[in-house]
Amino acid sequence: MLLWIVVAVLFLLAFAGLFIPALPDAPLLLAGFAVYSFFIPAAAPLGVSFWVTVIILTLLLFLVDYLSTSIAVKKYGGSVWSVIAAIVGIIVFPFIIGPVGIIVGPFVLVLLLEFILKKSWGEAFKVAFGTFVGFVGGVFIKFLVMTGMLIWFFVRIGIS
Repeated sequence: MLLWIVVAVLFLLAFAGLFIPALPDAPLLLAGFAVYSFFIPAAAPLGVSFWVTVIILTLLLFLVDYLSTSIAVKKYGGSVWSVIAAIVGIIVFPFIIGPVGIIVGPFVLVLLLEFILKKSWGEAFKVAFGTFVGFVGGVFIKFLVMTGMLIWFFVRIGIS
């Protein structure tokens, strides 16, 4: 029973990781699958296809964090420096102002940087907004993929 609690906590932490940058979302989900598979004696086998797929998806979800924001910044007219500023904002600001920093940080840094790079406030705001759109889009995609992985896990082990 204790191991099932560990699995459940890892799954909950994985989804919390969508909004808390200190928590590695998809790897925590993968860890929950591993605890189930390798430490629960009566565990139903998940199969090689399951493991290969969830490991590949986990690696791809790592990229989503950075690519979704980067693509959106570029699409809305941002510079390479804005992409870097957005990534720095995602990483640093949550430690300064808490969980809301994951949204506010990239927005503020990109807005200020684009303004410093001689864009008007309107243009800078557009790029900063693109940063926000990219972040929200990335979280949405990660949520869908992680939910799919979790559903597949429960189907594989026979819980419906």
